[in-house]
Amino acid sequence: MNNISKSFSPLILREIYKMNLFLTFLISFIALFFLVIFKNSVLLVVVMTLKSFFYILLVTFSLSAILELCVVKFPNDIFKFRLWRYGASFCSSIILEMLLWPFFAYMADIAWRHDDLELIATFLTEALFVATLVLLLQDFAILRLAKTKAEMENSKLQLRTAEAENLLLKQQIHPHFLFNSLNTLKALYKKDLTLGEHYLIQLAGFLRAAVSLNDSMVTTLEEELDFCQNYLEMQKMRFGEALEWDIKINDPEMLKSTVPTFSLQPLAENAIKHNRFTKQQPLHIKIEQKGDYISVSNTINTKEAGETSLKSGLANLAERCLIWSGNEIIINNDGITFSVSFKVNTDENHNY
Repeated sequence: MNNISKSFSPLILREIYKMNLFLTFLISFIALFFLVIFKNSVLLVVVMTLKSFFYILLVTFSLSAILELCVVKFPNDIFKFRLWRYGASFCSSIILEMLLWPFFAYMADIAWRHDDLELIATFLTEALFVATLVLLLQDFAILRLAKTKAEMENSKLQLRTAEAENLLLKQQIHPHFLFNSLNTLKALYKKDLTLGEHYLIQLAGFLRAAVSLNDSMVTTLEEELDFCQNYLEMQKMRFGEALEWDIKINDPEMLKSTVPTFSLQPLAENAIKHNRFTKQQPLHIKIEQKGDYISVSNTINTKEAGETSLKSGLANLAERCLIWSGNEIIINNDGITFSVSFKVNTDENHNY
């Protein structure tokens, strides 16, 4: 804890209070167990169990108060923080033992003397042991929650990085796609005016959807499928019978689930970009539901000098899916078919 005030929070204090209650009942039960095992009288068992209960309860909450006070007094001085915290904690544990013992000894009818050195040594040993145990558990709770907080902050940082990479990917894809689309539109208008007009309508719908989805990190599966289908219909007009595609969703309710934005269309685009295909040997792209997963697969006929964007696009999708849903994407390549699958989120309480 280099910066004590930043490492300490109300959440940590609540966790320590819960731990205090648990430790109180646990040690009281252990004390009761051993008192019964050694066949003490009923009075002694009851009184000493109550003494253990109240002692542990007072010690744990006293040490918690000392911890909170030291955090306020020495937020940036680790040496003074530890010195005052440990010193006050051990003293508090010893004082509470000395104050409670006479009362409970009287209740249990136990004879004792103030100058009994063996009894004093027992008090000191018990008080130091309990204080050390509570301090160790408090430090463990602080470190555990601080680690959890650091992991959450790291996850948020990864998410922001993935979002930035995703935005960069969009900025790289859209101009390149628009350039190719305009060239295709020009060629179609020369070949078939009706087909060119149909392509222009599809292009306008695609760009409209791309703009509306551009600021969103997630979208429904239905919207993502519509966006991808729009893209594939445009490519079908461009490549004709050389390109085949199919979408199969078994459960209509799955369409309401959420997926990362721009998760399906880039996979379809990669398939077209990195494979050779002709009318005689067409490229077949299949998007299908497999349980809670969506799979995008394509036949393989890789170009000899393929572009390098496939790995960066897949890495971006893999990181987004991992941060968003906690699940990794599944990539399969058997030499005949290449597929990428990722889990659809049916729960609204995702990380985005």
